[in-house]
Amino acid sequence: MLKDILDKKPHIQKHLFEKGYLITDTEIENTDEYPFYGNWTKTPVGSFYFWIYKGVNLFTCPSECGTVFLIGHAYNPYTMDYDENVILKKIAEAYHKQKHLDIINELTGVFIAGIVKSDGIEFLLDASGMQYGCYGTIEGKTYIASHMRLVGDICNLKTTPYVDRLINYKWYHFMMGNYLPGDITCYSELKRVIPNTYVTFSKGEYSVTRFYPSKNIQMCKTDEEYAQVIQEAARILHNNMKLIPMKWDNPSISLTGGIDSNTTFAATNGCYDKYTSFSYVAMDREAVDAQKAKEISTHFNVAHKTYNVPSNNEDIPDFDVYKLVFDYNQGDIGKSKDDDARKKITLIHSDVCDVEVKSWISETIRAYAYKYFGRKKFPKNLKARNYTSLYKIFFMNRKLVWETDKYFKEYFRNTQLKEHLYNYDESDFFVWELMHGGKCGLNIGVMKSCFDITIPYNNRNLLDLLLRVPLEYRISDKHHMDLKKLMNKELYDMNIRVVNLNETSARKKLANIYYTINSFLPF
Repeated sequence: MLKDILDKKPHIQKHLFEKGYLITDTEIENTDEYPFYGNWTKTPVGSFYFWIYKGVNLFTCPSECGTVFLIGHAYNPYTMDYDENVILKKIAEAYHKQKHLDIINELTGVFIAGIVKSDGIEFLLDASGMQYGCYGTIEGKTYIASHMRLVGDICNLKTTPYVDRLINYKWYHFMMGNYLPGDITCYSELKRVIPNTYVTFSKGEYSVTRFYPSKNIQMCKTDEEYAQVIQEAARILHNNMKLIPMKWDNPSISLTGGIDSNTTFAATNGCYDKYTSFSYVAMDREAVDAQKAKEISTHFNVAHKTYNVPSNNEDIPDFDVYKLVFDYNQGDIGKSKDDDARKKITLIHSDVCDVEVKSWISETIRAYAYKYFGRKKFPKNLKARNYTSLYKIFFMNRKLVWETDKYFKEYFRNTQLKEHLYNYDESDFFVWELMHGGKCGLNIGVMKSCFDITIPYNNRNLLDLLLRVPLEYRISDKHHMDLKKLMNKELYDMNIRVVNLNETSARKKLANIYYTINSFLPF
């Protein structure tokens, strides 16, 4: 159906799988037609073909072990390298010493990286999987891609019955948006690349190896240790904000009155003249955020613009077609909200910036699961049923509960999570690898239709550093407030914080009651 629609809408064709990639060992024909529409270029790398959407960067570098590659963007706040060619050369030199992961852990960015060897390929994603990735073998050919439906279209795959039942379940759209459990995709033939693991394809088979965590986390035990963590985190965030305008001509901070983007804005202190900021109003409640964002920006002489999103679908030409494409790009695993689609279309047709500085991922180190469910404690060893209860609301459909449990058990087994948790809080990894890696990566893939996106928090070493903060500080956001105070005391003293309307005690209480009951039901 989508092909028939897009064949008649050439001005929207470019948004299908926009800014994507496909790595395969087979030839692809008729790339001027659906689903490529002539928007992709082919680059042979070893025995693989790299199909890259126009405007997306592919970097390669030879090494003793093979050809190292990176698709997307990366920069290093520890060495202050912002040229991917320089970064890739260092990774290539470190590969034969098995030290390349040390460099990758220092990187901020949105990317897939790896190495093409004589007998296969090895790859991994950025810290939180903001560059989505999936992989699999179909009829003896390997496919690694940014969009699951792209491979499905090429290989004529069928959505699994479980996914069909799940996304059509009446409560599926509640609890943190549309994403699938564990490492599954909508097709049985494809798996999702999980952050903190790398995938090796060799001799016709895939294997997954977890490389993080690799040891016990050293929790802050004294005020002095906590202060050192805050100082180091502030340094890394500030370095990221200094590097971004070295890479892009027109960076803009997506700003609200919330604590995440406030902290990002504070980290920009000292280089405000290199940034603009923007907000959007797609719903009435977002007007307060936009007002506070303008107040902050004006105070620090940063040019700010608010984009008012039409409130009716009928006010946007081809709204239904755009929304079909957006949902399809995200795997067609649930319908997105109309106001979100209107926002994206508005930004696509506005000259906002060449890169949005987005403040996602900080929820990982803000104890998001504790906040959402209003809890002060989770079991140290979460079972598959605990994951299912964190994932979605299942009331009477116990078959879906049992099936979802099964996929979380597979995720434990496939990614060796349980063997590598050490003394980390397991609920943080639910947020990190499943909620962010499974949902936000897909969403950002759609947002790239508007502009490039970079995320200063998306750095594995930075996230690991801030996970050392005591849990009660992370729940109360003390560490974020202290970061903001250290980086920009003037902004901190403005005392601006717009609280998410979803953070109500009643909602938390109901969510926690559900979580508790569903976790302990024996069926």
